[in-house]
Amino acid sequence: MKQISYEFARFAIITKSHPQNKRYWAKKKVGIVGLSVGQSIALAMALERSFGEIRLADFDTLELSNMNRLKAGVTSLGLEKVVIAAREISEIDPYLKVVLFREGINEDNLEEFLTGNGKLDLVIDECDSLDIKLLVRERARCEGIPVMMDTSDRGMLDVERFDKEPNRPIFHGLLEGITKSELANLSNKERVAIGLKITGLETLSPRMKASLLEIGTSITSWPQLASGVFLGGATVAHVGRRLLLGDDVPSGRYYVDLDEIIKIDQFEEKLVLPRIENVASFSDRLISQIPDHILQSGYILSHSELKRLLSLANMAPSGGNIQPWIWVFDRKGILHLFHDQQRSHSMLDFKGTGSLIAFGAALENLRLAAAQEGMEIEMIDHIREFEEELICSVRFVAKYKARIQVPYFELVDGISLRCTNRKNTVRQLLDKSKLEELQVFALNEGFKIKLTEAYNDLENLAEIVGGMDRMRFFHEEGLLDFIKEVRWTEKDAQETKDGIDVATLELAGTEKAALGLLKDPRTMRFFRKFLMGYGLTKISKDTITKSSAIMLLQGDSFTPKTYLEGGKVLQRIWIKANMLGISFQPVTAMLFIFQKVLQERNHGFSLDEVREIEKLKLKFDKIFKREGDCDHLDLFMFRLNVAGEPTVRAFRRDVQDTLIQL
Repeated sequence: MKQISYEFARFAIITKSHPQNKRYWAKKKVGIVGLSVGQSIALAMALERSFGEIRLADFDTLELSNMNRLKAGVTSLGLEKVVIAAREISEIDPYLKVVLFREGINEDNLEEFLTGNGKLDLVIDECDSLDIKLLVRERARCEGIPVMMDTSDRGMLDVERFDKEPNRPIFHGLLEGITKSELANLSNKERVAIGLKITGLETLSPRMKASLLEIGTSITSWPQLASGVFLGGATVAHVGRRLLLGDDVPSGRYYVDLDEIIKIDQFEEKLVLPRIENVASFSDRLISQIPDHILQSGYILSHSELKRLLSLANMAPSGGNIQPWIWVFDRKGILHLFHDQQRSHSMLDFKGTGSLIAFGAALENLRLAAAQEGMEIEMIDHIREFEEELICSVRFVAKYKARIQVPYFELVDGISLRCTNRKNTVRQLLDKSKLEELQVFALNEGFKIKLTEAYNDLENLAEIVGGMDRMRFFHEEGLLDFIKEVRWTEKDAQETKDGIDVATLELAGTEKAALGLLKDPRTMRFFRKFLMGYGLTKISKDTITKSSAIMLLQGDSFTPKTYLEGGKVLQRIWIKANMLGISFQPVTAMLFIFQKVLQERNHGFSLDEVREIEKLKLKFDKIFKREGDCDHLDLFMFRLNVAGEPTVRAFRRDVQDTLIQL
């Protein structure tokens, strides 16, 4: 006698040896909604004779794009999926009862599907319509019918035992508060966002995350392959049979993840964090750099005065809102500004250039705030080479009873007003006189500023900015910097008081969900390996095309002084724009990448990526350097628009966290 497996023997005993068990299975009724994945489930269950009646519901016909996962030939193109499945089942066993719902499932026929000619023992949901998914579960729960669903990613199987748990939350509570009407007529983008609520963002495979970001670019919908569909068919058939047998199959979510079982090309996440220096040794090193040749301040600030000045200085902008400054107030009453390089360490802070712009802005705030307090100050710049830690010293010469009139003093009232506003509103052009007011700040200090309002330019810029975002996310360090700088929850933003609060990005639910896909470095490694990721370029499109204008600040030479002084000019423009009711948003990350690729050999980009960056740089130069003026250095690019108040403002670290007082 040949050996047979336990499961096969068990099946043989159930279906052949005991007539009573044949009658048991003949009474079982199963319903399947959706016949893409559903077809493989139906065929597997038919082969095992684990039902007596099966109800199939689908309104769709077979298309060429379905043939990578449905068991059908080209001769079946255009036929209804339910008819194809019914024929297959009838050829397996003509005595199995097959009932077709050729218009699919809707409000009118769902009751008949669930209870007509006897209540179903199991519902298997494999349809694409989110509103129908919710409706089926609501009615199935009322009728006490269990629901199963396979998702063709990581072999994910959901079991909802409404027969044993009549009050069980639908979709394990993942769609709590969302109604059926909200799920009808969704765009692909919106379906992705809701789908992510159901599947869970963190549990998706890197390949599926990559695919979701490509929807609408290189693919039209989320992908399904025959291997995943057939695996789902086998999984549901197996677990469904156990459930129908009366075995204790618990509710929950389960995975049959072949990529996890068989490790092949896993794109593992490897976070490389910078070494954190001991706080005491860090402070000692900074203090050792304090110059001793500066005369004592003529006026010694009280602690409250120092704190008040620094609270305004620290309101300056910085890349990723990292706030890379350390202030040291020494015993001679001199305030020293240092670069906290551990805090600012990132791919975009090439040679500390991004931080230097932030330091310039902070020093401009300090200059205006001191004048408001009646304090005369002397600023002594120290930085001569890139990546030096000591930036500047501020000596307090004297204090007067009245405010001191200094250049641009009128901007002092806008220090607290200044903010980044990422809202996208209907595009409207700005008054020419206001744009000229902003440009004057640069021209007065020997800087150049370029402007474009032309919509064709904005469309081209959107392509360039999006392409450079893609390059940034492809870069190992660039992606990890982005993941670390975003504060993904309100709690994180409040606790750290730095970084980019995700709420300040002004994203709709669908966009926020898409952005969340970038949190997994494995997704980007998948993109990079297969030269994908063009869906990433869509993230920046509205930012650019809905701008009133784009401005580019330029300097003369690649020196620390150019960036430091440029930061002061930028702060004046930014404050004035906000005082005029104009919203301001930096769009400048790509400029730092351009410099990195141009000036550094070990930049971390592949040869193909460098070619792509060079092409994008040429397109960029055509927009802003049409007069043949290629000698000026691109320092900072920003967009202007009219968007009202931002929903949320960025947090600021406490002054005490940025101050060392000797």
